[in-house]
Amino acid sequence: MRFLTLIIGLLFALVLVFNGLRPAEPIDPYEPVPGAYDGLTTKEIEQLEAEREASRLIDAEVSRGAERVMMMEATAYTWTGQRTASGTWPAVGTVAVDPQVIPLGTRLWIEGYGEAVAEDTGGLVKGNIIDIYLPTEDQCWQWGRRQVEVRILD
Repeated sequence: MRFLTLIIGLLFALVLVFNGLRPAEPIDPYEPVPGAYDGLTTKEIEQLEAEREASRLIDAEVSRGAERVMMMEATAYTWTGQRTASGTWPAVGTVAVDPQVIPLGTRLWIEGYGEAVAEDTGGLVKGNIIDIYLPTEDQCWQWGRRQVEVRILD
């Protein structure tokens, strides 16, 4: 019975292949949709092609395990009595980010601070600004405002 099932399965697969019902080729997310370049100049098309290739190369590096590193402006905040945007209570290792730059839940390493998790947002935390959590207001004043290297760990 198993042998018969195997033979039928192989015949079915052969019929699919020879009838042209092969699985579709994977879609290249970097390929422009038809008509995307309509009305653009040659220079604009070349610029878009260069940006597309740069995106492809960056994504290939990241998928091979390369780290994403950014220079960001870091400020500090302390206990407010409020939960974070993720619903957790802030603690050392919590940072507020702009979720359009760093998604919530992302693990980070921050120069001068150490490992952290992007768990919060803030009204003034926009673009390349992060706000690290420190236990006391004095520590926040000591931290001040500084440029730091931020590595995205995952």
